[in-house]
Amino acid sequence: MSDMKKAYDVAAIAVRQRLAEQHPEDLQVLNKLRKQDVAVYSGSFDRVQDILLCLKVPCTMNPDPKALDAKIIFVNCSNSYDKARIEQLSQRVYEGKWLASSDWALGQFIEPAFPGMVKFTGRATGDEVISVEPSLNSLWSDVVVLGAEPQWWLEGSSHPIEILSPAKVTIEAASHDLLSRHSAPVVAVSFDWGKGHVFHVISHFWCKRSRTPTQRHHGPCTDFLKVGMKLSDDSIDKVLTIAQIKADTLNFAQLQSAVTSTELIAQLCIRAARAVPAKPRSGIFAW
Repeated sequence: MSDMKKAYDVAAIAVRQRLAEQHPEDLQVLNKLRKQDVAVYSGSFDRVQDILLCLKVPCTMNPDPKALDAKIIFVNCSNSYDKARIEQLSQRVYEGKWLASSDWALGQFIEPAFPGMVKFTGRATGDEVISVEPSLNSLWSDVVVLGAEPQWWLEGSSHPIEILSPAKVTIEAASHDLLSRHSAPVVAVSFDWGKGHVFHVISHFWCKRSRTPTQRHHGPCTDFLKVGMKLSDDSIDKVLTIAQIKADTLNFAQLQSAVTSTELIAQLCIRAARAVPAKPRSGIFAW
């Protein structure tokens, strides 16, 4: 098992433990998600379904968009998308669904599906790791460590984001590294579309590596569990026991990178579940 695969396994346990300790009502929402509530469309590169599997959140792979019953739709990074599917999913978002996508979906999917909001700058990145500064009220705000920004891996040829409608698009996270290297600081954006909501992030939710730019990043993963996730000592022990690892099995940076993605997926699912009304069953009135 690779270090990052282990990091994602531990991250999912830690995220669920953080919710249990700090936001039990959010964990209840996550636990109630059904397979039909979460839809994932396969891509050539990213694998959101693997993070959902770690989180024990069931999902439906590649459902028929015309009969979609999901509260949230994940569109994995790919080098091509079916035109009819783009149009169908755009309509479902307009009607009230949430949609989250990654990297190459920006120009291939997001631009045609939601015109005039964001676009690919046209200048791809290299294979590199950048630091990320989440916005104050972003989906990541609960797990930010001051002085030790999350490390976000950019796949070779990741697609930087250009905002076309500043008044309508929220910057969820930015990066000085992206600004200095590619003149495009945006890491993640979100915006409303009709009754629905869209979230897009550069590169992939499933990160293949991290880096250790500071001494703190070299520290044991338990340091991040304590200062990043603010877990109690008992909860930290519980995470280590369930994951069957020692404090130094993973370093601070590895777990931080995995938690950054995993927390994001969990929060998107929770917020979508709260925002999208449940479809009434046959024979049951919705008041």
